[in-house]
Amino acid sequence: MDGKKAAKATVSSLRELTLRAIGVMPGMAPDTVESVTRGTVVKHGILGGAVVALVVLTVVPLVFLLWSSLWSGFPGDFSGSFTLENFELVYLEQVYDVTGLFANSLFVAVGMTLIAMTFGLGFAWLFVRTDLPTRGAMELVIVSPYAVPGYIYAIMYIATYGPNNGLVTSALSWVPGVQAVSSHLFTGWGIAFVVGINAVTSFYLLTAPALQQMDPKLEEVSRIHGAGILRTIRSISFPLVVPAILAAFTVTFLRGLGEFSVVAILGAPEGFDVYATAIWSAVSLRAPPEYGMAAALSFSLIAVTAVLTYYYRSVTSRKEDYMTVTGRSYKPKKWELGSWRWPLALSIWGVLFIVWVLPVLVMILVSFHSFWTGIPTLSDLTLAHYLEAVTDRNVRRAFLNSIAISLGGATLGTALVVAVAYFTERTEYRGRGIVDFLCLSPLAVPGIIMGTAVIFTGLWVGKIHPIFDLYGTLWIIMIGCIIVFIPYASRIAIGNVVQIHDELEESARLFGASWLQGMREVFLPLFRNTAAVIWFYLLIHIFQLLTIPIMTYTSGTEVIAIEVFHLWTKEANLELVSALSTLFIGMTFFILLGLRQMGISFHDLQRR
Repeated sequence: MDGKKAAKATVSSLRELTLRAIGVMPGMAPDTVESVTRGTVVKHGILGGAVVALVVLTVVPLVFLLWSSLWSGFPGDFSGSFTLENFELVYLEQVYDVTGLFANSLFVAVGMTLIAMTFGLGFAWLFVRTDLPTRGAMELVIVSPYAVPGYIYAIMYIATYGPNNGLVTSALSWVPGVQAVSSHLFTGWGIAFVVGINAVTSFYLLTAPALQQMDPKLEEVSRIHGAGILRTIRSISFPLVVPAILAAFTVTFLRGLGEFSVVAILGAPEGFDVYATAIWSAVSLRAPPEYGMAAALSFSLIAVTAVLTYYYRSVTSRKEDYMTVTGRSYKPKKWELGSWRWPLALSIWGVLFIVWVLPVLVMILVSFHSFWTGIPTLSDLTLAHYLEAVTDRNVRRAFLNSIAISLGGATLGTALVVAVAYFTERTEYRGRGIVDFLCLSPLAVPGIIMGTAVIFTGLWVGKIHPIFDLYGTLWIIMIGCIIVFIPYASRIAIGNVVQIHDELEESARLFGASWLQGMREVFLPLFRNTAAVIWFYLLIHIFQLLTIPIMTYTSGTEVIAIEVFHLWTKEANLELVSALSTLFIGMTFFILLGLRQMGISFHDLQRR
């Protein structure tokens, strides 16, 4: 009898623990227990489905990329066999100049990172920590190009500083050496500079919040003990924001290793290739396509970026080593620049005009010319290119495709990252660390390689069953775009989920609300602004993305980024490309303006 009583007690204890685990509290009414139980099932289904979707999106493409690299036939051709031939051809027989490609990729990545860090970190410190005049307007100039893609930057610089018909080059043609200097735009130096300028905004946004949150009393102590401004910055200010600097440095370097669009436009005249352009050429320009060798070539770059991604995750997880914000209040004190205030401000405005403002103005000017010769001509002014941009059937179809992909990708991507962020930060399920790592894993795969992996997945899976055949549809482009931006969107989501205390949902459960009711009536209303930021972030960045569409599009599924890229690379139609790019920039500007009117701005992403 004692054994039976002990068994019953054990079963009862297990039952009570199980009920508590799913949110059922003692004394709840039967209908409330049923509601909570049903809500828990829904919770498991939604969060479990999100995790499964994340695994499929981040792991499956890499599996098929590996399969294709070890396969003797084309992706989807099951008559082939496993082989190491592709790796032998790439790395032993040097069918591709792997050493040269890696050296060029490394050169671009290092140059891009140094330029972005010099400008981005310098601006962040000047705007946040000093009394620099007009810094608010300067920040607007820096933040505004955030959604302007790299390939448009490249075209703007060709129209402004290019050796052939560049406005500045033509205007200063009488100055010795100008032509020679402008020709460097199409070399590794020019490419690194343009992609570095394009990355300044990201570096600024990643470091400015850390400088805002730093306790200024530490700098004041340094100054009291006689340290000058430069010594204080070197020994106090920047060391305290090391995690933010290293995170920005690593993310920028990763982006530089996989850079494609600017290299494809500026590097083509001089034959300057990197990993990304070589992989794109192997899949898209070779006949027949060298799928296996492209996949094999991808893995050496993935190995490097995977190590850097692991380093990035380890750095950003050691935030407590650098915490200086405490419970005591303080009023940030700006460094006084004294007599240097206005000379420094005017110098910065000069830099901003040369590297940001002038290229945009020149591109707009070019778009109104029937034929651009490098010098503005009143008799050549026309609206014909804008008329063509809005009436051309191919452009209109590409624009509608971009809208469909952006809206769908932003909606599905937001739902996915919010659910995954809730799973990693608000539950006690096992494997949360692995799920968080998977959120960051696409950082280790450059966009052009992820596009290759997605198209291989489409080719393989499409042969398994017609229902999975997404090749040649907008769905495959949308899926690839979502994968690329999961790391960035998930960081925004996770950073804001932790700010909503779980006691609010716990209170709802105590009053009998199911998990789904608690989400709908408590969590989601509090998370609404952040969800809106994520949605708009994905909308803008998916609309302008080139790397995924360039690898996955087919006839009829071109997007506006593809149309602009082809108009330049195939026709060199600078005037029409400028008109399309001007419309593109105008559209993103009005989107940013709309966000500002709604109280949402991209330079607040870190804090929202």
